Amino acid sequence: MNKFFSLFLLLITSFQCVADSTYIGLDYIFTDIELGNENVKPGATALRVGVSNNNMAFEAQYLISNSRESIYRIEFDLQQSIATYFVMQSDIIDGFGIDILLGYAMTEMAVSGPENTYNGEDNYNGFSWGVTIHQQIPNLEQVHVKLGYQSFYKDSDIEITGISLGLTYQF
Repeated sequence: MNKFFSLFLLLITSFQCVADSTYIGLDYIFTDIELGNENVKPGATALRVGVSNNNMAFEAQYLISNSRESIYRIEFDLQQSIATYFVMQSDIIDGFGIDILLGYAMTEMAVSGPENTYNGEDNYNGFSWGVTIHQQIPNLEQVHVKLGYQSFYKDSDIEITGISLGLTYQF
């Protein structure tokens, strides 16, 4: 996992040579982990770093859990998620813009409960996508408020998604 992230950071620094802007963001994410017909919603914080050029960007995202949630005395902790995205950015019109994210996420989740239940740590790695809308803050054109939806992982047994609210600063 660290090799993948290191390779991505190398790609970002190489891309920065031709990038027209670099950005950093901080989001609060209302996550939703769906297992069968049950849901848990632990909160999380994400740090985003990216470089963009001509309405295209590469973004790295690191998410860490703020809280744990439980179903039937079984506790779910979304420990961390590391993701990389190719971001397609719209032009900013009247201060608003839309981004579409396509990428890969590596998500770790710990499950703990009574002795006779499953206890352990699982990794969910796979395709990830998202859609965000953002608005420039008047008189602070480098700062954007962002609202987004992300799908971190989905298969027949589990789905991990989130709604994010955050700030982005463009250098």
